[in-house]
Amino acid sequence: MGSLTVKNAMIVPMTEERRSFAGYVRLDGNLITEVGEGAPHQTASGDQIIDATGCVLLPGLVNAHTHLYQVLLRAVWEDLELMPWLRRIYGCARVLRPEHFYAGSLLGCVEAIRSGVTTLCEHNFLNPSPECAFETIRAIQDSGLRAVFARTIMDTGEIVPDCVKEKPDAAFRHIESLLAKQKGDGGLSFMTGPNTPPINTTPELLKEIRRFADDKSIGISAHVAESKSVVECVRQQHGKAGVVEFLHQFGLAAPNSIFAHSVHVSQDEIALLEQTSTSVSHNPVSNMMLGDGVAPVVEMLRQGVNVALGTDGAASNHSQDLFDTMKAASLLQKVHHQDAGIIEPYAVLRMATAGGAKALGLSSLCGTVEVGKRADLVLVNLETIHSQPINDIFSQIVHCAKASDVRTVIVNGEILMRDRKLTRLDEMRILADAKIANRDLMERVNRLSF
Repeated sequence: MGSLTVKNAMIVPMTEERRSFAGYVRLDGNLITEVGEGAPHQTASGDQIIDATGCVLLPGLVNAHTHLYQVLLRAVWEDLELMPWLRRIYGCARVLRPEHFYAGSLLGCVEAIRSGVTTLCEHNFLNPSPECAFETIRAIQDSGLRAVFARTIMDTGEIVPDCVKEKPDAAFRHIESLLAKQKGDGGLSFMTGPNTPPINTTPELLKEIRRFADDKSIGISAHVAESKSVVECVRQQHGKAGVVEFLHQFGLAAPNSIFAHSVHVSQDEIALLEQTSTSVSHNPVSNMMLGDGVAPVVEMLRQGVNVALGTDGAASNHSQDLFDTMKAASLLQKVHHQDAGIIEPYAVLRMATAGGAKALGLSSLCGTVEVGKRADLVLVNLETIHSQPINDIFSQIVHCAKASDVRTVIVNGEILMRDRKLTRLDEMRILADAKIANRDLMERVNRLSF
């Protein structure tokens, strides 16, 4: 990779100190070796130079919860609440093929790169065959993105097709094969977890998941309290007041756990999240699309819960655009609380960077622009009609900047996009392949009954 210097940038390091400054960043291989104000003192003759005039340099955005293949299902099922929508999503397992996962996931990765995402958590929950997970991972690796692959499990549920219900031992063997095959890939790490407890997981599975995760030293990802119907299921079937309380008895609320959504959680459960150092992935666009409700993000932040941001899958969001998600996260809390000052833009930007890295156990690698961190960086053009003039850089990144303003994306020292041109991937071929996969999938889906 050699050395690379990015100069003339407005640097927003996203460390705990709220600051920005005009300066430069020097990379050596995949590491950040220098961050400074003003101009670089000197550059070697062989150094690669990127002139970032007019751009803000940020740590790469972290999408802490998504389902990449679902770009093939954009706008297929509209105006449905969570449970009838899930019936259709789960039902797709009967016709999904490994090639659908590869083509859809790779297109999702392209969209992520183009919107400034350098790290994502792929929450994988439909596995009609073991090859489906392998093909999703192959797509992520081909893209060059940093990722956490959360291979989750379902063992029950009236709406869950038999082809994706798994006995714990069989599921764990599949996960072990993933771990063995990907050993040594520093850009990919793993989680497991129950998919949407308790509607598709038994208490017996929850016990085994904690044991397995501890044995393999991997984290846990789960959909938690996304809708009122899930909370009602916990109350009626398990006698617990909420999903977080229910999961806590199995040791699933923990520092290496990320609970996606967490919309319907009580104050006591927020305190439990903080006490157990459990992270939350907030998915505001998806929650609005499905009519789930408004997650108590302000209350979580006030109590010290680490909150990250996620797009969720395109089947319930329509995009992988984390800039869109940041703006929604900010405005949703303002209107929900009827308080324009209830959440600061800097807090939202932290959720999309440092908060996401912490939630995925990657704080030592990414999430901030600091010496010693991996070179996961994005340049965002602020010399645009919709961003100028700059009065509050943090607010204008969150509320004005768009995914199309992302100029350059660097992951682990490799430039994946420069001046809006992908360097590793053939975007037109990927799009053509995804269209073919979409046509095949929709022909199969249209023959299903839900």
